Amino acid sequence: MKLYYRFLRFLKRRLPEKQWSRVGDERVNGFAGLILFFLIFAFVRLMWWGGDNNLAVYTGYDGVYDPEPIFTFINLEGYNNWISTTTAKGVDFFCKYVLFQDTFFRYDTVYLMDGADAVGGVQIFPSCGGNREMVIILFVMLLIPGPSKPRLWYIPSALLAFFAINCFRLALVNLVTKYSMALFPAAHDYSGMAMSVFVFFVWLLWEKKFAEKYRLKAWCEVNAEK
Repeated sequence: MKLYYRFLRFLKRRLPEKQWSRVGDERVNGFAGLILFFLIFAFVRLMWWGGDNNLAVYTGYDGVYDPEPIFTFINLEGYNNWISTTTAKGVDFFCKYVLFQDTFFRYDTVYLMDGADAVGGVQIFPSCGGNREMVIILFVMLLIPGPSKPRLWYIPSALLAFFAINCFRLALVNLVTKYSMALFPAAHDYSGMAMSVFVFFVWLLWEKKFAEKYRLKAWCEVNAEK
């Protein structure tokens, strides 16, 4: 990323020598990566699909499923239909072939069947597809300074891994509905929070394996320039 090298050269010209040396400190470098991650995480948490088909800015959670957006940007109805259906197909797959349940699949809903009777089921809304978390992964990979070539495989691998794990999570939530609908809200909400933790570890692996080393190497190269 030549832009990051230009940024470092800009800092080198304008910072006192003591402050410039701190930029190349391993602890400062790691802390900078953490701050960038949480800034991106917080920004994307504010940007959300409103109504359910628009990319929007919200004032925050107001206790209802669809809080009113401040303003909207892009209509995403086609994408929302696609992600709901695709996620539901993934949930149906895990229910059938991993959890060994009889299912009935219809558009965005996966029912658990006992003969001709439905004994549980989940409807997949666009937000269930992990849109927000996948956007965080994408923004983190693109915006935090790091090497370019590993991004070509790390980004799609991280997104596919997130999608598969999220579908398995929803399949387990679906299984919960078979035995107790009262447990459904907790199973859904807490497992959803766990997916945000997964996003953190996706960033952490990228940071420790690639990004930190890249930024330290870039600082060393710029520091050696005359």
